[in-house]
Amino acid sequence: MPKQSLQQQMYGVTGASRAQRVTLAILIACCVGVAWWLLFGGGIAAAGGRFGWEWTAGDATRRAFLGAGLTIYFVRVLFTEFAFLQRGVSWAEVFTIAPWAFAIYVLLALAGGMNPAALGITGIDGAVLFVLGSWMNSYAEYQRHVWKQCPDHRGKLFTGGLFCRVRHPNYLGDLISFSGLCLIAGHWITAIIPALMLCGFVFVNIPMLDAHLREHYGPAFDEYARKTRKLIPFVY
Repeated sequence: MPKQSLQQQMYGVTGASRAQRVTLAILIACCVGVAWWLLFGGGIAAAGGRFGWEWTAGDATRRAFLGAGLTIYFVRVLFTEFAFLQRGVSWAEVFTIAPWAFAIYVLLALAGGMNPAALGITGIDGAVLFVLGSWMNSYAEYQRHVWKQCPDHRGKLFTGGLFCRVRHPNYLGDLISFSGLCLIAGHWITAIIPALMLCGFVFVNIPMLDAHLREHYGPAFDEYARKTRKLIPFVY
């Protein structure tokens, strides 16, 4: 799909997109249900049995932390979709996000759910990162949402709050929070999640969103981009 076409699908949708938002919420809720079944409902043993493997549930505390984190992420998605996100949502976006979310939930639930080791300091560090990243993502969205409610700000670019530190603090927050979940899971295979997220942000999401913002805000965005890094303060 051409880059411009993808950009148009992401940022050219008008209307409330209520059906798309509700569908995405339901699909991610199903991901939560699958994760909880794997973590607490005997799903790990059942899934392993389907392939003739003897899979067993691991450390209960680790599974509890993972279950809480994956549920909190779902709640964050609900707030973003129904309270903060002002642009429309396309069906293509729904059916791109949903499979990605399913893969993340299943991988974290299986890799972390079967880990027999105690949570330990690394897992606690992961929980701290998850809380920090979740706050960064949601608070950045909240700051922009509140600022946009003022009629005087209509059609203007928000560059305050966390957005004055980095151009896409919501993306950085997701990167940090999912890195934290990977530390909680305690298995190296889950590192593929933040690695793929970083690649997606750097090569797809950020270039596409920046192009849209440049078209929409013109010189105001160019001046803002000149003063701020894209994703990681002082680095990129």
